[in-house]
Amino acid sequence: MNEENLIIRKVNSNDGYEWIKLVNNVWREAYKNIFPEEVFIEKEKNVDKKLATFSERIKNDDQNIAYVAEVDGKIIGIMCGSINSKYKHFESEYADLNAIYIDPKYQGKGIGSSLKNIFESWAKENGATKYIIGVLRDNEKARKIYESWDGKLADYDSDFIKLDVRYTEVFYLYDL
Repeated sequence: MNEENLIIRKVNSNDGYEWIKLVNNVWREAYKNIFPEEVFIEKEKNVDKKLATFSERIKNDDQNIAYVAEVDGKIIGIMCGSINSKYKHFESEYADLNAIYIDPKYQGKGIGSSLKNIFESWAKENGATKYIIGVLRDNEKARKIYESWDGKLADYDSDFIKLDVRYTEVFYLYDL
């Protein structure tokens, strides 16, 4: 990757298809040894429905942040978060880095860290003093990254259900 070709910018309404495609591809790679094939098929068949509500769900305002990383006009990374966690256990005290996905071909190049830093600055500017990242307990690669960012594993975990199968989601806590 030529670093001068990397652009990190706010999401726009035209990014929906590439955003969803990237998330689906990263899910396949990250969770291939966790979820059965049916989970990916189900996720990938709802693209039109997700596109229809993309601009309502993925946006920048006083409560939400969403950025993309592009190389040569192609989205290779995404990040979104909110000032209030969507998890009941954390909602009143924590901002939430909801999603950070990097195309596997571009992982390990600092793009995820750059997106995380944008989220942290935004969260601070909006009054947050701490935030969380939720991750499936069995996603060891992502957990190692969140630990390398000095995340502290919370005592709390939550059920994540896909096609009636229960998986455990754990949370990393960060101070700002």
